[in-house]
Amino acid sequence: MIRLISAVLRHPAHRTLGEFRRYWSDNHAPLCAQAPMVRRYVLDLTLDHAHDDELAPSFDGAAMYWFDDLDALVAHATHPSSVALWTAVIADDAQLFDRETAWPTDHRRATVVGGEHVVVDGEPAPDMVKAIFISSRRPGLTLDEFASRLGGAHGALVTELPGLRRYVQTHTLPAAYGLTGLLAPTHDACSELWFDSFHAWKGAVSSRQWSAVVDSGEKLFARPSAYLIAHDQVIKG
Repeated sequence: MIRLISAVLRHPAHRTLGEFRRYWSDNHAPLCAQAPMVRRYVLDLTLDHAHDDELAPSFDGAAMYWFDDLDALVAHATHPSSVALWTAVIADDAQLFDRETAWPTDHRRATVVGGEHVVVDGEPAPDMVKAIFISSRRPGLTLDEFASRLGGAHGALVTELPGLRRYVQTHTLPAAYGLTGLLAPTHDACSELWFDSFHAWKGAVSSRQWSAVVDSGEKLFARPSAYLIAHDQVIKG
């Protein structure tokens, strides 16, 4: 099974942040979840109070879709039985999210398509918070080198963070880079870190272990990385 993870910003003119959050949760997410190829759909809306934090989120939320495989993901948008629903999703997407094409666009889009790699297999709970980082490799690193370092030495440092309950990496599949439109990956990996509370997350960020994670990331990730922190909201699955 693979996942498409997409972080987005709200359309700047159509809704307040509160209205945006409600519409996505109550209208857009259930519409997306209707697609039979979507096995699971989880919505992560950035916590309100996180916007005022020193480590401010760069996106307003993220959608996570699970599919059987890459062919099912493509069929989600192209199969004749799905075209009408996909057209409705795209139309709703355009009025809900910031899809402005003015250059540069890197601050508006962050998408990863790949398989899950569970590093710390803790059981998630609804009241946990999840820090999400969507990143690309530094220039000069091959995908294999990047994946090896992320899944190895860097990932090991993350597991040492105090209060970490669960840790999942998603590495973009090489074949996924051929996708187009809203399905196209823009980044090479996503890291999800679960904590009991926002306070626990802040404690981790203040720790000496976090400094080691940041130092390792400077040698691994291109800048900027997308970041948001949220509660999981399961829409389907």
